[in-house]
Amino acid sequence: MQQEWTPTEPELDALVRATARHHWRAVAIPGSVLVVGIGFVAAALSGGGLGLLLLAVGALWLGWSGYSALRGAREVLGTAYPVGTTVSAEATDDGLVLHTARGRAEFAWERFGRPRLGPVVLIARDRVTKRWLMVPRQLFPEAWLDRVGAAARDA
Repeated sequence: MQQEWTPTEPELDALVRATARHHWRAVAIPGSVLVVGIGFVAAALSGGGLGLLLLAVGALWLGWSGYSALRGAREVLGTAYPVGTTVSAEATDDGLVLHTARGRAEFAWERFGRPRLGPVVLIARDRVTKRWLMVPRQLFPEAWLDRVGAAARDA
């Protein structure tokens, strides 16, 4: 079973935003909350100076993380799924095979942990590398989720 997609500019922008937003929520917010929390404790204990500095660092971290997540997603996804280039995904018995402008990538169904299929992107935790897998929604029909779920139950 094969699925093809030719990205348009609005589709690629939506994919970049969804991917960057996920990264920001999964990485930037927890780190910022930690730094800001330590800042509040330090401000209460030391009378302000160090605590205010940590609060500023937390706010800067949050802003910079959002910017770098958006920039990184645009760079990676823009080269993998260039506008106007047809890319494809293939569901085999063993896993998912992506054919992008950057090359071919194969993922066994067992690698997809905690899959979430949204309107723009499939987000799943790679059980091997512990990184997040982001597959454009256009390349991952809802029917294929059964394969991911079955592999998760068997693992």
